[in-house]
Amino acid sequence: MATVSLSRNGGPAVAVARHPRRAARAGLAVASGLVLAAAFPPVDLEFLGWVGLVPLLLACRGLGPRAAFAIGFLGGGVFYVAIVYWVAHTISAYSAIPVALAVPILLLMVSVLACYTGAFTASLAWLAERDLPVVWLAPPLWVGLEWLRSWFILGFPWASLGYCQYRYHDLAQLAEVTGVYGISAIVVLFNVVTLTVIAERGPGLRRLVPALVLLTLLMTVVPFAGRRRAAGLAHRSAGHLRVALVQGNVEQDHKWDPAYQDETLRRYRDLTRAASAERPDLVVWPETATPFFFQEPGPLRQDILDLAREERAYLLFGSPAYQQTGRGALQELNRAYLVSPDGRELGTYDKIQLVPFGEYVPFQSVLFFVQRLVVAIGDVVPGVDPVVFPLPAGRFGVLICYEDIFPALTRRFVARGADFLVNVTNDAWFGRTSAPYQHLAQATLRAVENRVPLVRVANTGISAVIDSDGRIRWQGPLEEAIQHVDEISWPGVRTFYTRFGDVFAWGCALVTIAALAVGATRRSG
Repeated sequence: MATVSLSRNGGPAVAVARHPRRAARAGLAVASGLVLAAAFPPVDLEFLGWVGLVPLLLACRGLGPRAAFAIGFLGGGVFYVAIVYWVAHTISAYSAIPVALAVPILLLMVSVLACYTGAFTASLAWLAERDLPVVWLAPPLWVGLEWLRSWFILGFPWASLGYCQYRYHDLAQLAEVTGVYGISAIVVLFNVVTLTVIAERGPGLRRLVPALVLLTLLMTVVPFAGRRRAAGLAHRSAGHLRVALVQGNVEQDHKWDPAYQDETLRRYRDLTRAASAERPDLVVWPETATPFFFQEPGPLRQDILDLAREERAYLLFGSPAYQQTGRGALQELNRAYLVSPDGRELGTYDKIQLVPFGEYVPFQSVLFFVQRLVVAIGDVVPGVDPVVFPLPAGRFGVLICYEDIFPALTRRFVARGADFLVNVTNDAWFGRTSAPYQHLAQATLRAVENRVPLVRVANTGISAVIDSDGRIRWQGPLEEAIQHVDEISWPGVRTFYTRFGDVFAWGCALVTIAALAVGATRRSG
């Protein structure tokens, strides 16, 4: 059996060695998926991210591309089941679909996601057979696949590898240049070099010197520069604003029940009045906070307008909305409204990035029997443009629900002039699973990438205030009705990432394509 090791020119060479048996390979892949999952919230053992890929890569040693894909698919599948298991909980708890069908739907989703991990290991095996330097190509290959996952098929970039380091703030500052993908690249490089150090023997270790030197520089210079950058920005302030976060904690079972409509509005009204004692400039309610269509004239709409006028504050909240097509069909929108202190509707933003299975059904021709979870008046349609709302103190953009896990979408708000970001969401769908914690962790990188504070208001939690360096300054509890007033400020800088977007990810994709093109001209060894 052949194995992959580094050749004298820095690429892999074929050598004879013993390899794990099939059962051992499968066990290593499963272990890798579980270890990587433990690096993410709520377990938060982030140091495991630096070695979590090692068992998977070890399991793939000596395999051809097809067998390596199978091992990578298994490891990725275990990882994604551990990370997004809450999809089955959400489907079974809030739809007519029983658990017996919710689990296969979860497994179908996981199977799609696991293909990316399989593609990673298969591509490494294919490149190794063609004597290309896999140590150097593994990071751009991984990043290229992560970036592809953000928009291809499901468009679901949940739990990109770099997010497991969201609490390593010195390293996280790199995101203002590379986005979260730069952190992923460093973590992958560390894993690959670690595996090679373990696997190499004798003089072969000398061939690792360039990779070890680069890794040492990255692990020392990047955090040092990040710490200095964050410290410098901490002394800059281009503006500030007092904001009130209102977490209504309305049970999902009651949210659209007409019998609880008055109770829901009373809860938000009381919490808003309590927060107004601290004179906030902006009061924020969660996604779809109003249990009615605010766009329709009537006493319920007037109550909201009157509340803003009475408390003399700008009021931002989510509400379901609809529009009628030329043919008379109704289309649903997930909308955010801004109301002025004098009780006028100032503007709206319609959610652009919709949730699979929540607001639309992917693979609908196959899953024709699956109804989306949010059933209202018609088909949910996406908004078109990011909207930046003006306030006297500054400008802000609104991210609805899980739009804050999409770096490319988020930067568009800041590129259009937003000084800070607000994320309104309803994570009640997830219950007390790991999803609310993972969602919050991913939001922190959006603040770093664009150097803006982010205010996060969730129906049942986790509401939070995130500074422009990615630190969570305040974090509320889960499943409690609370209000919190805080002051945010922004440094007034525009980052490389805000201005140019995913240049790093594009570069990684081009390197990967070039490597595959070169490999196509070579015969396997």
